[in-house]
Amino acid sequence: MRLRPHWISLVCAWTQAGNAHYVFSRFMFNDTVTEQWEYVRNITEGQAADSGLWDQYMPYYDLTSSNLRCGRGATIPHPGIKTARILAGATVGFLVGRSADEPLPPLIYHNGPGQAYLSLSPSANLSAYSGDGPWFKIVSLGAKNDTYWMTRDQPGMNFTIPERTPPGKYLLRVEHLYVRPVWNTTQFYIACAQVEVVGPGGGNPGPLVEFPGAYTLEDPGIWVDESMYEYPLTGLLDYVAPGPSVWNG
Repeated sequence: MRLRPHWISLVCAWTQAGNAHYVFSRFMFNDTVTEQWEYVRNITEGQAADSGLWDQYMPYYDLTSSNLRCGRGATIPHPGIKTARILAGATVGFLVGRSADEPLPPLIYHNGPGQAYLSLSPSANLSAYSGDGPWFKIVSLGAKNDTYWMTRDQPGMNFTIPERTPPGKYLLRVEHLYVRPVWNTTQFYIACAQVEVVGPGGGNPGPLVEFPGAYTLEDPGIWVDESMYEYPLTGLLDYVAPGPSVWNG
């Protein structure tokens, strides 16, 4: 299936305020959307992606767990995960592949920001890398305006791999936060694709963080004010996302 590179800017007709859950199971590169879990590590605790288990769709809450890196049970991939070869400077993305509310449209239903990180594998064997090394942020998609999030009602998120990213094999981590004003209730929807970045390099990515460790429950980007949760939403332009600053390469 072909996809135009700038679909994050499109406004989808469907909106929903319900308690929908979803997974970022499809990856997009070379303007093509891949099959579910073809390049994305399965988040289902060792179960098949299409097993129908509720674990596929459940958000994550525990900021102290290694599951915060790539999602539940995905620090080591299941057999058969491919690695996408990507030219630095190219547009890539993650699509919502499945929703707990099927057959409703698989969209990002919840209010909150989206972010993406890269972590360089210390060896050529990317499948053995658990993501326990350093990560750097390459995008943060926050407020579209003071009352609407950029990610809301979108089929996914796309962004650019910085042009000076050092060549190598990486975990590419996407997260969407359903930000909430109650202690430890913000929901994290996380997935990792396996990628190989090629290009001239020359950049020095940073700041570097680790997962867990990059976020705390007290972070104002995680434990938000009521105005960013209750309708009508207000004050979104004042939102500061958790984690380090974005490295633009």
